[in-house]
Amino acid sequence: MSKIKVRVNGRGNAWPVVLGQDHPFYDRQNYQDLANASFSIIKSDVNDPKEKEIEWDLMIDTGHGAVQYLLKNCNRIPEAVFLTHPHIDHTLGLDWIVQSFFKRYKKPYPVYATILCWKFVKSTFPQLNGMIEFKELIPYEKRKVDEVNGVELIPIPVYHGKSAIGASMILFNINDGNNRKKILFTGDILTPLLRKEDYASLVELDLLVVDANNRFPYPKSNHWSISNGPDKQSKYLADFIDQCTIGLLLEPHLKEQASDNYRRCFNYFLNKKILTRDFHFTIESFIKSICPKNVALIHYSGGEDHKYYSEPILTDKQLERWAKDSINTPNTCQFIVPYVSQHMYFVNN
Repeated sequence: MSKIKVRVNGRGNAWPVVLGQDHPFYDRQNYQDLANASFSIIKSDVNDPKEKEIEWDLMIDTGHGAVQYLLKNCNRIPEAVFLTHPHIDHTLGLDWIVQSFFKRYKKPYPVYATILCWKFVKSTFPQLNGMIEFKELIPYEKRKVDEVNGVELIPIPVYHGKSAIGASMILFNINDGNNRKKILFTGDILTPLLRKEDYASLVELDLLVVDANNRFPYPKSNHWSISNGPDKQSKYLADFIDQCTIGLLLEPHLKEQASDNYRRCFNYFLNKKILTRDFHFTIESFIKSICPKNVALIHYSGGEDHKYYSEPILTDKQLERWAKDSINTPNTCQFIVPYVSQHMYFVNN
């Protein structure tokens, strides 16, 4: 019987290994291990499926190395691409995928993103004008995935710095016969812009694929951390929260080019007395609020941990063990540090 899996096309940050250096987490001699964070939700009845054994493939982010992974491992064009944000380490492979599809089928390729993300990406790849069928993701609104039956998604805006305009995490709800799965991809994130009513849609996640750039807080990196810090209290995070405003967190979503339809999605934050300390700036805090079944830690760097906390940069096995030992979460929550090409299943499969 066919099952839903999440395949790891890449797990790295923007520069997994800085040129001229080494990194304990990544193998610089293995090109697959240097690919940026990219994933595919796939349906197949084979554990490690090749091209003709995949029923469908929905690809989330297309950064450095992701297409090379596809070429080597299945050589198949995904049914659609979904972009969490417009930074090039999450979009570089889009040109390759779109051009491949257009040359073969002579029609535009479906790309899902928010309108602000899309405008940025469109300016990055002007050569793709006319080759992409843009599918708009409206913040907080559920929509169907047109290319695959039984899949819906909800984009939830996030703050990942001022340049990450239109950035969102994407929640997939899959109801495909006996396959009922709920999967959240955070993309890169410092904090999610969650309204009170959004938490109901995030409970009982089968899998949370989450930006784990740092173990400990350094908000200037525009990434959140796994925990609050070695002493459970980080001055870097406390100082940031004291100086942070709702206006700062909303700024990448309220640019002048945003339509009124897009801007009104954020009226919740503008019309209520909301404090920045009510936002989630760590994975630990977020996990405790939604209790996912599985948490995949990706996009690890550890550079800020070493520079600002004098803490070592870990290997993948060390990071997984540290998360399991250090993060106080419900017993049902399992931490995974996936390897490239891993097909992540679910505890209830």
